Amino acid sequence: MPATVALAVWLVALSLQLADLGTARFDIRRLNRGTRTLVRLHPVTWVVPLAALSLVALGFAIEYGQRLLFDEGEPVMALVVALAIVVLLVAGWVLITSAATSPAADSYRAVRDELVDLRGSRVQQEWIDGLRERLTVIDETTARTPAPPIVSWRAAAGWVVRRPQRTLPVISAVLLLVLVIVAAVEDPGHEWVVVAAIGAVLVSMACAVLGARASLVLLAAVRETQLQYRREAEQLLIEAEKTSRKPVAGLGERVTRALQILREQQS
Repeated sequence: MPATVALAVWLVALSLQLADLGTARFDIRRLNRGTRTLVRLHPVTWVVPLAALSLVALGFAIEYGQRLLFDEGEPVMALVVALAIVVLLVAGWVLITSAATSPAADSYRAVRDELVDLRGSRVQQEWIDGLRERLTVIDETTARTPAPPIVSWRAAAGWVVRRPQRTLPVISAVLLLVLVIVAAVEDPGHEWVVVAAIGAVLVSMACAVLGARASLVLLAAVRETQLQYRREAEQLLIEAEKTSRKPVAGLGERVTRALQILREQQS
């Protein structure tokens, strides 16, 4: 039984690693192709393992509640387990919904897009000053975020060590190996299970390093994209300021003509 539970936990952890690696590579390709400018998929990779973990927990809870209700005759405890299942479902639904529908924060791309839409139009200086203030706020937020390290296999290994969520799958695989070894000692004849558990440890370590490296590549790509949008927004702001200060053609003649008509009407 402990080895079975450890296997279920490791499978959930492996799904986290695969989701982390797959979404990072997907977002990198979309950034490189220019078809996506906001990275929204990789930050919510925990949705997949959370759903898998919820299913595993629900399976154990339903089986335990059924045993309490029918085998041991404890309806009160069975009701408590049923209420816990409902709370788990509602909490999981709320977390997943809030993560999937949360609005994106202000970004260089949003400022750049507003300037592109009004490119060539005469705008007020107050509007331009407001955009510069937004850029200043985004600059301060970006400055508080540390720059990603240089992408390398060594940096990826260090990234795994410094991120607990990346070490937990490896720890779960090691725990599975220990439990399988104990079970093999107590019940000889299943040495192939130990070999499979060693393979699970190696797979978890490889996925951890590959996922960390993909995340570093994605962070570097996102930072470069932000800097490019910042440069474009600054250039568009300069053009907008020149347009706002440019005199309107024929404005002086129209004002002179209006004053002349006003004097004629007064006389």
